[in-house]
Amino acid sequence: MSTAPKLLLGVVLARCPGSFAGHTCATMNWALSFRELGWDVWITEHINGDEIKPPEAPGNASPQEEFWRETVKEFGFEGRECLLVNGESAELKAMRDFVAEAELFLNYSGQFKRLDLIPAKTCKAYLDVDPAFTQIWVEVHGSDMNFDGHDVFLTVGTTLNHPTARIPKVGREWIPILPPVAAAQWRERLGEPPPLTVDAAWTTIAHWYGYPELRWEDLRYAGKRESLLAMKDLPTMVNRPCAIATDLKTDWYDHAPFAAAGWQFLSASEICRDVPTYLRFIAASRGEIGIAKEGYVVSRGGWMSDRSMVYLALGRPVLLQDTGWPGAVAPGPGLLPFTNPADCAAAMAEIDANYDQHCAGARSLAETTHGPAHALRPLLDQIS
Repeated sequence: MSTAPKLLLGVVLARCPGSFAGHTCATMNWALSFRELGWDVWITEHINGDEIKPPEAPGNASPQEEFWRETVKEFGFEGRECLLVNGESAELKAMRDFVAEAELFLNYSGQFKRLDLIPAKTCKAYLDVDPAFTQIWVEVHGSDMNFDGHDVFLTVGTTLNHPTARIPKVGREWIPILPPVAAAQWRERLGEPPPLTVDAAWTTIAHWYGYPELRWEDLRYAGKRESLLAMKDLPTMVNRPCAIATDLKTDWYDHAPFAAAGWQFLSASEICRDVPTYLRFIAASRGEIGIAKEGYVVSRGGWMSDRSMVYLALGRPVLLQDTGWPGAVAPGPGLLPFTNPADCAAAMAEIDANYDQHCAGARSLAETTHGPAHALRPLLDQIS
């Protein structure tokens, strides 16, 4: 019998079938990171019948169930997974036997609602991946974010507890945690990296429009579009191509001015259609322009991007908008902050002047600061 510590990870995968490779990588980073540390990991999700789409052909499973099966196989979780559909699953008994001996249940974004399946003795950790928005939905709008029943509250808002952070605590003690990355796993899945051409673009991936803006204490917490608008003129300031993989259509209002400023537009649905395509796109990029939602910037809560972690893992430097994160992670080779287009252009030039050093720095950060042993320490300390 295995003596490895046991983790049940509540995920959101089946609800996002197709063109969500970035979300898949973000979620699986946690599972793979724990597995890298020697944990025995199960993943679980529950979906309701009204979320199920009809099968694409008679006799087939639904797209959500097909995607779940494909992902479980791709990441080696056969026999270590349970997808509950309307509360039922053939794997439910096996999962309950597993979690009866588990030290930890980690609830990604609080999306797993069936806490009645988790024994009282198992530490139940809530993982907030949307700092400021999560808390303001509760504080201002009274939203039920499924906080009840959890013992520990984690957030990728790395400076959420700093005095400068503009985020309500909503009566919880938040433990900042760095987004981990299982760097070797992503390099292995990428295989032979595509050649980096002389005209390789600095890239960013974004939903142009997200959920509606929020307001708290006279501050506006808006989405990615507002931050993108502030960065529109970046291509006019640099001598490298800048590309956005997005869902923005050519006839939408913002497309023409961004194209005129020199941004290249790519199809996010094509790039994110599966994990191998997504990884090749990142590896073929010169680096990431990590533009954050305006709400993350305003909050000064230190949000860090899970997508940036994959860029780092594949040895691609990251320019990450300053959300307060330099107060928790020191900028350096491979990872530099910016606040506006001029800052970003200067940082891009700095990286271009020492590109190999910054690529090596990116890989080093993925294996040290954001490697599982360091990044997960705040959570592991809670259950040791």
